[in-house]
Amino acid sequence: MRRLLAVFSIVLGLVLVLPGLAQAHPHVWVVMRSALVYGPDGKLTGVKQEWTFDEAFSAFALQGLARQADGTYGDDVLKPLAEVNISSLKEYEYFVTAKSATSRLRLKDPVDYYLTYKDDALTLHFTLPLVKPLPASSQVSIDIYDPTYFVAFEFAPKDAVRLVDAPAGCTEKVISPPRMDTSNLSEDFFENLAQSSAFSAQIADKIVVNCP
Repeated sequence: MRRLLAVFSIVLGLVLVLPGLAQAHPHVWVVMRSALVYGPDGKLTGVKQEWTFDEAFSAFALQGLARQADGTYGDDVLKPLAEVNISSLKEYEYFVTAKSATSRLRLKDPVDYYLTYKDDALTLHFTLPLVKPLPASSQVSIDIYDPTYFVAFEFAPKDAVRLVDAPAGCTEKVISPPRMDTSNLSEDFFENLAQSSAFSAQIADKIVVNCP
């Protein structure tokens, strides 16, 4: 439960309110969409993320917060929550790893971050700029995963990945490894996963972009 608090800044009481979430990993499910953004010079400048949390987590995150008359939540609720979420994710490098064919790409802290609420689910939007824009001719791979498998990420079934203002001829694809049966793994196994663990990387989908 402490990790849930650290990553997404949720109040105490998870085990009492949603006991099922405390029994087995993962505890939070995220459906994601990603966009790779290119500048006028054809260089990759940043990676946009759109994470939609499962309804149970969204309900708990918003517990006790005031709704508007139409049943949604105003900026007075969503802006502070987005700020705390982004601040908490910094320790985990926002669960995003970007690599060229030769090295890992350094990412700046998020910009343009905000939360939206629709269909009983929270969606966190943010952009991670590259410290140094990358020429489009370089192959790029993007991994989004939690090494401890506390949070499970999966791509949306449609429009999961976009290239924004990419040079002509650039293509993107999602590489999905064979699905692993985790039902025979104990909770102790998951509790012992650390930030350096490779387990989640082995089962995570990967974005690969190639440009001529």
